[in-house]
Amino acid sequence: MRGLAFFSGGKDSVFAIMKARQNGVPVDYLLFNTHEFPDPNVHEMNKRLVEAIANLIGLPLRVLHLEPGREYESLTKLFSELDVGVVTVGNINVKEQMEWYEHLCGETGATLYAPLWAGAGRSSFLTLMDQLESGLKAMICGILKSALPARFLGRVIDYDIAKSLASLIDPCGEGGEYHTLVLDAPIMSGRLLIDEFSTIESGDRLMLAVESFRVEDKR
Repeated sequence: MRGLAFFSGGKDSVFAIMKARQNGVPVDYLLFNTHEFPDPNVHEMNKRLVEAIANLIGLPLRVLHLEPGREYESLTKLFSELDVGVVTVGNINVKEQMEWYEHLCGETGATLYAPLWAGAGRSSFLTLMDQLESGLKAMICGILKSALPARFLGRVIDYDIAKSLASLIDPCGEGGEYHTLVLDAPIMSGRLLIDEFSTIESGDRLMLAVESFRVEDKR
């Protein structure tokens, strides 16, 4: 039996993997899903950076394109191929998302591991504090302009920014108010340094597209 973690390169997915390792839950594969969304997806836009994060964590990254209406079929097939018995997710307080993963694991016979789950509607502030205390450093790579001022884009979350976020939105962005990419974490063998990026605006979304980056070895 092997373990798989849903992975975006964002803070919650990386922190969930950290928790899995701490608690002896196997994670043998990282799964990055692509979709057919009408609007650009900031993680797919920065796929090279997501691949670099996975490489620094030291786990193989599987990329799976999910077609509308065939998501369960594609995932069930992959889980069978990889002999997946436990699935790690970084969900915190969105009931609908958690029910989706519960249904998926029920269909495949896998055990769902959600170490960050606080319960539907619960504040994610303590989770964000735990992430900062762990040494995880995440850059805000996308925001909803209707939820956050543009000044948050590109900022690495620290305690002051965390407090500002908590005064405006769900602190971890569980409503999609913002997205992140992890630049450093205790489970990464190196840290990422961003050299060049461009800003992309699409509807209500403001996103960073990283054009060049470097890896700094921590060993």
